[in-house]
Amino acid sequence: MKIRSRIGEAFRMYFILFTLISVLLMILGFAVDRDRSFGYEVFLSPMIYSAIAVIPVFFFESDREVSIKTVIIRRIIQLFAVEAAVMVLAFNSDNIDTGSTTVVMGIMSGIVIVFILSLIVEYLCELSVSNELNKALLSYQSTDDDESV
Repeated sequence: MKIRSRIGEAFRMYFILFTLISVLLMILGFAVDRDRSFGYEVFLSPMIYSAIAVIPVFFFESDREVSIKTVIIRRIIQLFAVEAAVMVLAFNSDNIDTGSTTVVMGIMSGIVIVFILSLIVEYLCELSVSNELNKALLSYQSTDDDESV
């Protein structure tokens, strides 16, 4: 069940990241390189970047309870790992103008923004599941209390 849970989490994060990265690429494209036209290969970029960003799900999660300090440290390490992987891809790409400080800073700050937004979306998803579980538990407890009287 452990691997199934991680794969489910990876798929959820993948689609969250895919959406956010697509929006980021659109914004960066309009801001920095408005006149460029692309072929269909442009649709691969968000897929590849999302897949790279999901990899930490398999390495940084734990089955045991961890402190908030540990969670924050893990998230920072994840962010640095994703930043490094994407920047390596960017600097090895012929299509990305990494000679421009504006482009590099845009990519780096965009990664941070997407990372933070993905954490917020993930939190909201988990919060709604938690609320549903709490409601079901309260309902179960109230019916159990009624039967014991």
